[in-house]
Amino acid sequence: MKAATALLLPFAYAAPAFPPPAELIQGVVNSNISLIAGGTLPNNTAAVATGIAVTGLQLLASLENIEAFFYSDAIQNLTSGVYTTGDLLLNDTIEIIEKIAAQEEVHVATVGAVLRLNSAPVVPPCKYTFPATNFDEFLGVANLITSTNFGSVIGLQQQLGGSAPALSPATTAILGVETRHDAFLRILHGVVPNPAPFDTAIPIAWAYNIGLQYTVPGSCPVEVPLPTYPQLSFDPAEPPSFASASYPSTISFAWDDQQAWVQRETGKQLYAAWINQYNLPVYTPVTVTGAGSGITPVPKDMQAVAFVALTTLQPLDFTDLQDATLVGPLAIAVS
Repeated sequence: MKAATALLLPFAYAAPAFPPPAELIQGVVNSNISLIAGGTLPNNTAAVATGIAVTGLQLLASLENIEAFFYSDAIQNLTSGVYTTGDLLLNDTIEIIEKIAAQEEVHVATVGAVLRLNSAPVVPPCKYTFPATNFDEFLGVANLITSTNFGSVIGLQQQLGGSAPALSPATTAILGVETRHDAFLRILHGVVPNPAPFDTAIPIAWAYNIGLQYTVPGSCPVEVPLPTYPQLSFDPAEPPSFASASYPSTISFAWDDQQAWVQRETGKQLYAAWINQYNLPVYTPVTVTGAGSGITPVPKDMQAVAFVALTTLQPLDFTDLQDATLVGPLAIAVS
């Protein structure tokens, strides 16, 4: 699929200001960014009535901030030679990623404008750290971050249950662009751009906690009012990547065994809760192999990016699973 680099077409415009300018959170997008992005803020943003919808918008702002800085960071690494693109055309690759970054900046400003319309606190950027040391790892992280972002939009709609129809058009419009970003970056990596018939919806608190994995603790001027969970990690830890050639049969986790939940849930069966595509959660038993470590089977036939967290319950309801989560979640590329 490397032949798809022919799709990288030259663009005649100047590079945008990176990192993202501070005025984005005030709903201001300069003309250069608008030109590169292909447009600016919509003129028909609507108010949102419910509390959870406002929280969902604050989450979306948080994730869009992460993406805007992530792609800005990638541009700096590409132009400085930290990332090399192999047989991909460097300048054309940079121009495409600049377009993605500019569109993320428009998203940041748009969500901020809707929050202000609802007299809700805007969400300024935090400080971030990204675990990519080369271009392939950048593409792997991009796949996980973008899947988390559009998964949160789908999950928010599910958790709203139709209570805030005014939210749907704006978030759906962003959702389509995010999925195109993901498809294109998958092509750059040489994997199929459309690995599954459905994208995966995740609880909004799960999305928030995945975003926190890239956020420097204590650096956020505004915290999104969602629960935070203790961190879960793969054991052994591995650099970010796309799916391996062989589908995993088991996966091992590590967690801090000094966390309060460990003592509180002692003696109960621990489960891995898996979410993939538009399905009910699937639960697999976790065998504890030591202090703060365990192993579980991986459900068969998952595609694209799956999400997993640990719990001692097996709720079917989306929101109940969010409340029952003990540690995690993690995003894992399975195809």
